[in-house]
Amino acid sequence: ALEYEKLLKEKTVEEKQIYKFKDRGGRAVVMRPEKTPSLARIIASNPNIPKPLKLYNVGRVWRYDRPQKGRYREFWQVDLDIIGSTNPISDAEILACTNAALKAIGLKKFKFRISSRKLANQLLEKAGVSKKLISFALRTIDKLDKIGEDGVGAELRKKGVSKESVATLLGFIRTKGSLRQVSKAFLIDDELMKELQKFEKNLKNYGIKNYVWDLSLVRGLDYYTGFVFEVDAGKTIGSIAGGGRYDELIGIYSGKDIPATGIALGFERIIEILKAKPKKTTAEVFVVPIQTKKQSIKITEQLRKAGINTDIDLQERNISKNLSYASKSGIPYAAIIGKKELAKKKIRLRNMKTGKEKLLTIKQAIKKLV
Repeated sequence: ALEYEKLLKEKTVEEKQIYKFKDRGGRAVVMRPEKTPSLARIIASNPNIPKPLKLYNVGRVWRYDRPQKGRYREFWQVDLDIIGSTNPISDAEILACTNAALKAIGLKKFKFRISSRKLANQLLEKAGVSKKLISFALRTIDKLDKIGEDGVGAELRKKGVSKESVATLLGFIRTKGSLRQVSKAFLIDDELMKELQKFEKNLKNYGIKNYVWDLSLVRGLDYYTGFVFEVDAGKTIGSIAGGGRYDELIGIYSGKDIPATGIALGFERIIEILKAKPKKTTAEVFVVPIQTKKQSIKITEQLRKAGINTDIDLQERNISKNLSYASKSGIPYAAIIGKKELAKKKIRLRNMKTGKEKLLTIKQAIKKLV
């Protein structure tokens, strides 16, 4: 949980977000705001580990940030990293692993926003931003979702970036779409274009289709050197994961650069999405007795013996509440059993998705549900 403050002096989160204090020995320590510098320190201390090295780790981090839905000052991160490979297939594999993991836990509506720091640097250069302001400009663009285009423009102008340069830059970062569309927005040099195309080809080889190139994505940490990416889960929650290539971070601690790429997933943000999803159920039908408890229990047992996962109301709620419960629980059918239905030796089977109902005998219902 703790790191020496000097570890975070280079290229990490803003100082105002860091919890720091001195220990009993007078040493400046911090509660880690992220885990990548700690990983870089470990790799730097163990340079002979066989590479490429593929890792994952789970742990808590702390940031003095504005709390909001799914974002807390103490939170869990799940990190995936590949150390020792410069090949863009490593970046693609990080996204492939993330894609598979999120789908495995039931997330479907998300997309990868991707870009490149090298591309961002070219954008800034073409827009006329001086080299000494590039880091500041990148951190400012990273706040686009929070402060908007006007806020980004105002902060850049305060630092001396001309109105013309700001207007050009804002035009660039509005560009989103396919790599072909991005390349039409401005001229990308041949070497970088080949790198971007290779990365996109690897994404396609992994079967990843849910991505968009987004030039407003820069990632605010200074240690990113190449591809950057985020997982966007929609307007309500926003980004649930982010990362990129950091080929020079390990070298800060070891004196020798070691290529690396990775992503961090925000556990609490993912939990918020899962909590909002309809609950899964193993029940295929929910029996709703209407003053027919004894007979409904017998019918429930008949359905179960036929191999149909069947639930039954135990609370003696009214029909409206029972149907609401079945709907919220994701149970596909409700079997409504009242005295009128029993008089006809039938049950009323309701499709909870369409709302359509049919009067069926038990045998017909079993045939329908099996």
